Amino acid sequence: MKKNHPFNCVPVLVLLGLIAILNYGCGKKPAPGAELSPGGGPGAPAVVSAEKTSFAEVTSQLDPGGNFYLYLGTAQWLDGLSAKVGAWRQTFAAMPNLKPEDTANVNKAFDLVTSLIKDSGVEDVSGVGMSSVEIEKGMFRNKAMLHHYPGKGDGFLWKLAGKGPHPLTGLDLLPPDTALAIFSDADLPLLWTVAQKEVTQANLPQAQAWMDQLPVQFEQKTKVKWDTFLNSLGGEFGFVMTLDPSNNIPVPMPGGALEIPSPGLLLVIKVNDDTIFNRIDAELKSNPQVISVDQPGLKMRTMPVPLPLPIALRPTAATSGGYLFIASSDALINDALAVKSGQQPGLKSTAEFKHVSQGVPDQGNQFCYLSQRFAETMMKVQQQVMNANAKTDPQTAKWIQSFMQSRPAFAYSVGINTPEGCLTVGNGSQSYANTVLLPGVAVVGALSAIAIPNFIKARTVSQQNACINNLRQIDAAKQQWALEKGKQANDVPTWDDIQPYIYKIPHCPAGGTYSINAVGERPTCSVPGHELP
Repeated sequence: MKKNHPFNCVPVLVLLGLIAILNYGCGKKPAPGAELSPGGGPGAPAVVSAEKTSFAEVTSQLDPGGNFYLYLGTAQWLDGLSAKVGAWRQTFAAMPNLKPEDTANVNKAFDLVTSLIKDSGVEDVSGVGMSSVEIEKGMFRNKAMLHHYPGKGDGFLWKLAGKGPHPLTGLDLLPPDTALAIFSDADLPLLWTVAQKEVTQANLPQAQAWMDQLPVQFEQKTKVKWDTFLNSLGGEFGFVMTLDPSNNIPVPMPGGALEIPSPGLLLVIKVNDDTIFNRIDAELKSNPQVISVDQPGLKMRTMPVPLPLPIALRPTAATSGGYLFIASSDALINDALAVKSGQQPGLKSTAEFKHVSQGVPDQGNQFCYLSQRFAETMMKVQQQVMNANAKTDPQTAKWIQSFMQSRPAFAYSVGINTPEGCLTVGNGSQSYANTVLLPGVAVVGALSAIAIPNFIKARTVSQQNACINNLRQIDAAKQQWALEKGKQANDVPTWDDIQPYIYKIPHCPAGGTYSINAVGERPTCSVPGHELP
C-alpha cells in the first residue's frame, strides 16, 4: 500500500498536479559559494536570470542535500493568467454555426473562469518548491512551499484554509490509540460568499436558482436557518480514526475472517455556539433509548444500537469546550475529553508520535498524522484480499502485489499559512522522490505497457493489409499480361513483362521479397502472414 505524503495547504493541493507534470527545475541546491559558468563548470561567473524569480525566497524554506530538490518558477506563466484565458474568448465565439444563445453561454463561461482566476489569487503564485532529506534511516524530512510575494495572496484560495498559524489544539484531543488524524482550518462562510459572488457575476440562471434554493431546502430539512448554521461554525474541522490494539474484532473478508484492532471514528468541529448540537438534541428528545449527559461543560447524547455487531456501536453527539463531537461511541468522546483535561495521556505522549514529530513546527493551520499501525492494518486487509484473488487469478494478484509497499508507511506534517505563502513541514517514511516522481514514472510505464504493444500490433496489421493489396495488384497485372500475350498457366512472367500493366512496381512495407510465380499461381511474399486469401 503506497501512501503519499499529505500536503496540508489548500493552494498546495491545487498546484501539485502541475508540479508532477512540469517537474523541470529539479536538482540539488548548489553548495554555498559555488558558482556555475554558462557551460556548467565551477569557478566562472554565475549566470544571472534576466527575469525576477522567487528562487531565493522559496529555496530559503527548503532543505538542500537530500534525494529530492525542486524549484518551479510560476510567475511568468501565471501572471496575467486571467487575461490569457480571456484572449481565447473571441476564438470560441467565432466558431462557425454558433447560435446567438450559444455565443452568450460562451461569454458567460469565460466571464466565470476569468473572474475565478482573478478572485482566487492563483495569479499571485510566484513559485513552488519541494525538498526531501533522509534525517535518519527510513525517515525523511519533507518540505513544500507555495510562494507569493509579500503584500500578495489576497485571493480566496489563500484564505479558505485559515489565516495566521496558531497552536494545534486538535492534537490535545487525540487518544493514544489514534491511527489517523486530519485537522484543518476551513472558512466555510467565506466559501459560500465566494460562490454567491461568482454565480451572480456570471449571470447563470440555473446556477443562481440552485444557490437561492439551497438555504431554503436546508432550513426545511434541518429547521435551522442557513446563515445561523454558517455563523455557528468556528473554522476548524477534524477527522480521527482510532484502532484499539487490546480489542481485536473479526472482519469478514474473502478467504475468511480477518482479525483487526477495533476501530473508532470521531468527527470534530470547532463551533461558536451550540446551534448544531441543540438541533440534534431536539430531534432525539422523543426517543426513550437516548442516553443524556448534562454536566458542567459537557452535554452528550448517545443512541445505543442493539445489533449483534463485533464492535459496540453507540452513535454519540456532544458539545464541550467550543467543540462539537460526533463519534461512533460515547467512550471515544470521553477519552478525547480526558486527554484534553490532562486526566489521561494522549497521542502526544506516545513514543511513535514523539519520534515522527521531531523538528516539526508546533503551530500551524493544518496537521495530518498517519500511524504505522494504520498502515499495518491496511496491509493485512490487502494481503488477505490478494491471497483470495491469487486462487482465482494468480497473475493479476501478482501484478497488483508489485504496487504494494513492503513496509508500513507513517507520516506527520503541519501546514502553515505564512506572509509569503503556504509552507508544509513533515516527517515520514516516504520521500517526495517516491510520492511525486515515481507515480508519474509508473503512470508513463503503465501507459507504455498498454500503448506500445497495441501500436506494434496496429502497425503489423497495417503493413499486412498494405502488402496484401500489393499482391492483388501484381496478380491482376500478371493475369492481364497472360490474357494479352496468350500465355498458359505454367508460364512465368518477369517484372519487365508486367511493368506495362501496373502503375508502379510495389515493395513490401515490412521489407519482404515478392515472387511473381506462374500465371496459375498466386504471387507470394517472404514475410509470414503476407499472403492472398
